Amino acid sequence: MLVSLLLSLRACGDACLPGHLGRANYAEVLTQIQRVAPDVSAQIHAGNHGPKPLTCSGLWGARTTRQGAEIKQDQVYTLRVTGLTVQVARSLHLALVETPPAIWTLAEHPFEPAGVTCDPQEHEWAGQTTYEELASYGLLQPGPPTSHVTLQFGSPTSFKSAGIHVPVPLPDLVFGSLVERWNAFSPITLSPEMRRFGEEMIAISRYNLRSQAVHGKQGGLRIGGVGEVTYTALNRDRYWCALMQMLADFALYSGVGVQTTMGMGQARRIG
Repeated sequence: MLVSLLLSLRACGDACLPGHLGRANYAEVLTQIQRVAPDVSAQIHAGNHGPKPLTCSGLWGARTTRQGAEIKQDQVYTLRVTGLTVQVARSLHLALVETPPAIWTLAEHPFEPAGVTCDPQEHEWAGQTTYEELASYGLLQPGPPTSHVTLQFGSPTSFKSAGIHVPVPLPDLVFGSLVERWNAFSPITLSPEMRRFGEEMIAISRYNLRSQAVHGKQGGLRIGGVGEVTYTALNRDRYWCALMQMLADFALYSGVGVQTTMGMGQARRIG
C-alpha cells in the first residue's frame, strides 16, 4: 500500500521559523505515529540503513526570507507525508485521518490541523495506490509505452554518488534511486539494472532547474535541484520504457535522492 497525505495547518500565532522545516515535520510525524502505533514509530526511527518507509515535506505556503519562514496567525499552510509500506500507510491514516491530533508542532510553534486528504482530485500531490496497481498499469498495458517522462522536483533534490554529493537529477541517479526504493518495500522485485539503463540509455531532453540550499544541523548546508526535467529513453525496448514510466509514477510516494524523510527530494510525474 502506498499513500500520499496532504495536511492543512492553521497557524496559532505569528512566528519566524527556520526556512526548511522538513526535519521538524519528520520529528512530529514520528511523534504522531508513536501516539497510535509505538512499534511502527520505533522501527522507523531505528532504521539506520537504506531508505525509510516514509517521506516528509517541509512546510508549504510560507514566505521565506533570509531570516527564515514567516508564519502568520490564522493563515493555512500545507505539509505532506507519504507511506511506502502497508504498516506505515495504515499508521499514518490512523494518526492523521481517524484520530487527528489537536495540535501539530513544528520547531516549537503550534499549528491547528485543518483538514487532510489523499485524494488527487483535491490536491495534485495527494494519492493512494498499491505496488500491484502501479505494476499492472505500468507493465501490463497493451501497446508500446511512450519513451519519455517529465518529473517535477518540488523541493531540493540531491544524490550521493561515489562518495560525493550531486545536486543534479541525472537519469541514472533518479531511476537508480527509484528502483532501490521500490525493491526495498515492494513485494514485486524489479531489475536493479534500471540504474545502468538510466546511465546508458536515458537522456535529459528538456529541463528547467535551479539550485536551492537546505540548511541542516550545526550549520550544515546541502544544495539540491528544484524544477522540471524531461527524460527520454534512447532505446525504445518495451520492458525498460514501461519500467521508466512506472517508476516515474512511483516517485510521488517514494521521493528521490537523499534526505527524503526531511523534506528533500519531493517529486512527482507531470508528463
